[in-house]
Order: sequence, then structure tokens, then C-alpha cells
Amino acid sequence: MTAQDRVRQALAASGSASTRRAYLGHWSAFEEWARERGHAAAPATSETVAAHLAHLAKTASAATLRVRRAAIGAAHRSVDLPDPAATELVKRKLSGLVRSVGTSQAQAVPLTEKALDAIRATACLRRVGGGPVRRRRESPETARRRGLVDIALCSVMRDALLRLEEAASLTWDDIVEQEDGSGLLTLHHSKTDQQAAGAPLYVGPQAMRDLAAIKLADADPGSRVFPLSKGQISRRIATAAHYAELGEGFSGHSPRIGMAQDLSANGAALPELMQAGRWKSTAMPALYTRSQTAGRGAVATYYLSKQETD
Repeated sequence: MTAQDRVRQALAASGSASTRRAYLGHWSAFEEWARERGHAAAPATSETVAAHLAHLAKTASAATLRVRRAAIGAAHRSVDLPDPAATELVKRKLSGLVRSVGTSQAQAVPLTEKALDAIRATACLRRVGGGPVRRRRESPETARRRGLVDIALCSVMRDALLRLEEAASLTWDDIVEQEDGSGLLTLHHSKTDQQAAGAPLYVGPQAMRDLAAIKLADADPGSRVFPLSKGQISRRIATAAHYAELGEGFSGHSPRIGMAQDLSANGAALPELMQAGRWKSTAMPALYTRSQTAGRGAVATYYLSKQETD
């Protein structure tokens, strides 16, 4: 039995059910990343762990980085291997990444309804691809297929306020069309649903039509709607925004932030936003919608009341 086999066995037999699932998932992701790059996952070096966290920071939240480091450390300790995640090198690396990730997520450009309209209008246009030497323009059919996926990805992530990992794990079986053309999306994989109870989410009729446009006639109900990694999803959204001439700064967090802002501008209160986005704290939805709520704050209310009495 290899060291990695022993790690998996030990993780599967330790801690609570939710912790086991979380740690095994994080360990599997680390193993895959290490294998693709020719690194040993067990025992891993501190340099390997630091490089992995830096790679993960391109698409993950600060919380995910912390849990990934904890899972790698727990995996090594479970089979009496030295903990490569406990070194000063990894601690410093994680600290710096958490600061940069927190800033970048807070500053992600929102994908609002207006921005989505711009992507709808441009996503299926032909692009030039290939390397710097040989660059070819997409065929009309290739551009159409790619563009329809980009549109569906943006619209569904907005309507359901999906996180990257939630969009990546979504299957056709998770979405049921309702009589009025809208959809009910049952979220089985979410970091805020450790018991895997499932969260029912609303998907509008237009987003359901966007999904129908990319669904193959013989699609396996259990297959993923968007067979992409979190990094690929984030890059596709950023690229679609770029070609729509919306500027830079868009990422996989943009649809979620954009819908939160649109809901707030439409009068949704903070508790409603927390429920829609499955936030357990008011901190992030309050941060994302601070511009929209300023007009409903105490100062705005004060001046409004004075106008009404004049």
C-alpha cells in the first residue's frame, strides 16, 4: 500500500462525516494537481504545498485556501508523516494569498443584467484563436457553440447566485423545468450545506431557454451541465466580458455579485440577499451592495423625510 493509499484510508476513518467528505475532496484535488505536475502528494514538500496554494488562489476563496492547507496537513499527520503545511514557508505564503484573494474577490466587477445583455449580443461572434504564430478565426458553428455555453453559464450563475464550485458540479438532473417555463435548481454540492440536504433555487425562463440551447438530445441526466473546472469557468466569463467590451476585472465571482447588486437595487433587503446567495454572514452581501443601499440609508431617509414635510 502506497503512502497516498494509507492517507486516503486514514482520512476516510477519521473525524465527523462532514469533515471526512471535505478533507477527502480537498485531498483528491491536491493529489490530482501534484500528479499532473510530477510532484509527490505524500509525503509532499512545503514548496509543493505553497505552489499548490498559489495555483488554487487564482480561482478559490480565502476560506477554501485555509481548508485545503488544513486538509493537506491532516492527511500527512494521519499516517505519521511530517506536516508540510505547518512550516513557516507555507504560513507566510497562505497569509499573503489570503490578503490578495480577499481584495480581488471584493473588487470583482459585477456581472449585472446590463452586462449580461452585452455578452448575449457578442458571445457568438467569431474570435481569432491559436498561438502567436498561427492564428485562425473560429468557424461560425464553433463560435455559436462556445458562445451559447458562455451565455448559459453567465445567466444560470446569475439567477441562482452560484459559486464557482457549485456551477462546476451542476448536473442536468439537478434542474427541473416548471410549468411556467422557469426552473427549479436543486443544489446538492455547496460549502454552506455540509449535510448535503440540497437547496432549491429559482432559475428564470430566459436562463432555462439558455440551458435548452446547449443541452444535447442524448445528454446523460447525471452528466455535468458545464464540464469545466473552476478556473476554466472564471476565465470564460472574463473572456466573454472582454469581447463584449465591458473591460477587465470580471471573474467567476462576477455573476453572483452582479445579481446581488441588481436585487439590492430592486429593493431586496439584506436578509433576502443572504437567503438568495446562501450567505451565513452579512459581511459579503453588505460589501457587494453598499453602493445600492446608500440611497436607502439613514442620511438618505433623513433628507427624504424633510422633503415630505416641506
